[in-house]
Amino acid sequence: MASSDLPCWLTKDYLQTHLKAYHKDPQLNVRKLWSNAATAKGQNYVGVVTRIHVEYELTSGAVEQRTYLLKESCPDDAPQAGMFVEYGVYTREMDMYEFILPRMQRLLREVGVEDKLHAHAVCIDREHGIMLLEDLAPLKYRNADRVKQLDLAHTQLTLQMLAKFHAASLMLRQQQPELFAKGFTTSFFNRGPQGYSKVFTNLFKGLMRYVKTQPKLSACYYGKLERLLVSLMEYAARVFDVTDDDFQVLTHGDCWTTNIMFQYDANEQPIAVLPIDFQFSTLGPPVLDLHYFFCTSLQEEVLARETELVQYYYYALKRALGQFNYEGKVPSLMDLQMQFERRRFLCVIIGLVFQPLMIYNGNECPDFCKLYIDTPEAISFQDSVYEGVRAQGIVAKLLPFFDARGLLDEQ
Repeated sequence: MASSDLPCWLTKDYLQTHLKAYHKDPQLNVRKLWSNAATAKGQNYVGVVTRIHVEYELTSGAVEQRTYLLKESCPDDAPQAGMFVEYGVYTREMDMYEFILPRMQRLLREVGVEDKLHAHAVCIDREHGIMLLEDLAPLKYRNADRVKQLDLAHTQLTLQMLAKFHAASLMLRQQQPELFAKGFTTSFFNRGPQGYSKVFTNLFKGLMRYVKTQPKLSACYYGKLERLLVSLMEYAARVFDVTDDDFQVLTHGDCWTTNIMFQYDANEQPIAVLPIDFQFSTLGPPVLDLHYFFCTSLQEEVLARETELVQYYYYALKRALGQFNYEGKVPSLMDLQMQFERRRFLCVIIGLVFQPLMIYNGNECPDFCKLYIDTPEAISFQDSVYEGVRAQGIVAKLLPFFDARGLLDEQ
């Protein structure tokens, strides 16, 4: 992508104005500007991400080249554009980068936690609907393999990060509740916007079509899945229902392998982690992030240690809250484990439907519209999600697991 493919208003002068402010150098001069796509087709459903390369001269005379990520909303003519506006994802992520994340980072630094929490925002331009963000690649952050999923070391590091993220959000909400007054209550499964109900119900129908082709699975579970389809989104919405007595934090809302980036040491062991993509950050119990993360991102042998991992997260959260001298009520470990179990229905959808999609490694392009329409081409893609051996293994293992817990029955 050449610089001519950037929006016409995104010129050297435009960037120069914002880079002067960000780098606190009033004489900064942008000399060159070019760009290329930062994600491949099908890797980013919610918007367009472009890597911008800038060469600029500082007041000192030094010349530097840096890259930044330009995040734009998806084009107005994209089939899913209206859906994302309905869910407020663009405004929410701008609010996160402009108001929430910097304050959470500052709170952590005040108690001696120096971990990097997020990519810095160079520019939040609400008029043009864009964010210009620090590029994490030069800092040696990268994604783990979404198909291989995460081992124990990656998992524990991510749980430590989530604990600090949740604790900092709790403290910030205690100090500045007005920051969370608007825009942080809508998830994939709330009862208001209906766009994602099409996504999940159509993908669930794809699951049912696969189960119907497997005689043993079909005999045991097809009828239950058929009846469950009617109430699928309502049961999922109940997972997100909270009362004033519930322990609530700001959850990431979409915490899975592609939305987490790691730094590695010379032996390829993860040493640092931070989250990206905050379009669905939502107020709610922290176990929502745990379920989502566990169901989408963990290798099978790691997921087998689920109860132990909840405990690991709990002690990390307690340590983080202790650093803040938090005096509010914190659930006991037993309370958290029970809350985790009570909200397990989230795993029925995420585990059976999203996980196979997230590890999909087939040949069909996963355009977003193929997730929720019922054209022959879309149905072909939905069915292809279950053609892989690993996806089939997930279904064969999870259906009896959920059935034994009554999650496939009427709730």
